[in-house]
Amino acid sequence: MLAAASFAAGARAQEVSWTVPEFPDPLRFSSLPLEAADAAPAAAGQVLLRFTSGYFNVWQRTWHTATIHSEFHLEGQPLQAWEVQTLAQRHPNDQFYHIDLEGSRSDLAVTVGLGGGWALAARVPWIEIGEPHWDGIAESVHRALGLENMRRDTFPRGQSTVVIRGSNGLLERLDAVTGGGLGDASLALSGPAGRWLGGEQRLVAAVEAPTGERDTLRGSGGWDAGVRLFSRWGDDRRGALLGLGYTWLDPAGTFLGLRRDDVWHVLGEGHVPIGKGWVVRLTARMDGSPLASYTTSEIGRASFYWMLGVRGPLGGAAWWSFDAGENYGSQAEVPDFSFHLQVGTRLGH
Repeated sequence: MLAAASFAAGARAQEVSWTVPEFPDPLRFSSLPLEAADAAPAAAGQVLLRFTSGYFNVWQRTWHTATIHSEFHLEGQPLQAWEVQTLAQRHPNDQFYHIDLEGSRSDLAVTVGLGGGWALAARVPWIEIGEPHWDGIAESVHRALGLENMRRDTFPRGQSTVVIRGSNGLLERLDAVTGGGLGDASLALSGPAGRWLGGEQRLVAAVEAPTGERDTLRGSGGWDAGVRLFSRWGDDRRGALLGLGYTWLDPAGTFLGLRRDDVWHVLGEGHVPIGKGWVVRLTARMDGSPLASYTTSEIGRASFYWMLGVRGPLGGAAWWSFDAGENYGSQAEVPDFSFHLQVGTRLGH
């Protein structure tokens, strides 16, 4: 559909800044994220279509689980509930965690121009947890670069585990968060907020509906709401984007049964040309943790994540991009790496 529409749409500006990939952190999938696409401008009657498919891999833990696993000579076997309970008894004051997740997230985003600079954007995600078993990629990269493998070989590949010992509780999901399904869908209204500091400003009001299954990584069961302000400088060959946001998370919603905290967001993107119609872009973002009150460990800290990618034309108004993400330098536990493939087009004049 996107490819066919591109040839009918005619040549358009690519508007690189508004196509930043979705944040690939499964610990934040069930909370309304900051999305640059929500602020994309469209003329009256225009329709923007974008499809993103991304892979993420998370392997983050404290020393506790690998230590007790080796103590009982369980190398190569899955983490057991009795091990987690034993750790909780042995270390009553420790806020430990063990996160082993991989999967994919695919988003269909549609923006409709309303006129006067206003636009309405809808986003529907489909999330898979536990597939496609690419843990070996991380092991190979770490081995090739001479990096520590973080005891990955102590546990079997392909596990889906979420264990977080907080200040007043223990969350334990051992192979109980796998599967795929619809995530929480969102609707956003954006409009012009003036031109100052040499750039273009757009304001966004967004709401996320509980369309995903409650108490899974796909859904919170609550209605989240947020406001965002985006500033854009330059053009689609050389430019920059800054996004600021705050999100109120519905107290009726949860993260796998845990109460969530409101979160803040900061996003920056810059791009430069590398050829006719092609640009390379760097995106970095920080996001508050919805579990800040539950744990003072790295899980509860604000995250830092960055992505590097290229974007080019497909013909007419259509475009495609590929981005890779990394958690290097982060002081919070976010995906070790991610890959994102996007395709999009603009319909109408």
